[in-house]
Amino acid sequence: MNYVAVFYYEENGRIHVRFPSLIKAGFPASTGGNNKREALAAAKDVLAIVRDISEQDKKPLPNELKLEEVNVNRGFEDLAELLRIEIEYVVL
Repeated sequence: MNYVAVFYYEENGRIHVRFPSLIKAGFPASTGGNNKREALAAAKDVLAIVRDISEQDKKPLPNELKLEEVNVNRGFEDLAELLRIEIEYVVL
């Protein structure tokens, strides 16, 4: 399982992670951590949960977006100022 994740780095050090294609398909696919290691581990947990939901509900997983198709709009504006955004594949 391999999906594009968007990592949003805030001034306060927190990192939020979203999987745009999974969210668009209706899966609960956002998480975060206090550093990159925590955020990546949490992102892999989300992929495992989404895989389980897909199997239990017999809901197909969406096709993955290409990197150039990813919308980096985080969809929640009540967070701290962003320092940077990274886009990368997360593999389970």
